[in-house]
Amino acid sequence: MSTGIEQVVAHFDEIVKPDGGSVKLLAQEGSTLRVAYAPGVNEQCATCVIPGPDLADMMTELIRAEDSSITEVLITEVATLEES
Repeated sequence: MSTGIEQVVAHFDEIVKPDGGSVKLLAQEGSTLRVAYAPGVNEQCATCVIPGPDLADMMTELIRAEDSSITEVLITEVATLEES
């Protein structure tokens, strides 16, 4: 897996962290990237938390710029992500 892909995933992890969310790369399966997403909570701004499908779209666009062989990002929403 390319460093560029890992950097994009880390970038989105930083974006969702202020609301208590996290993003973790799970696997690359051919042209599909699988990502776990634990959405955060922002009681003062409910629209600030990125919905999973929107996150997938944004990540797909940036990841394609890094690796054109990736055509899809699949998000699995989870309650929490374990630190690794």
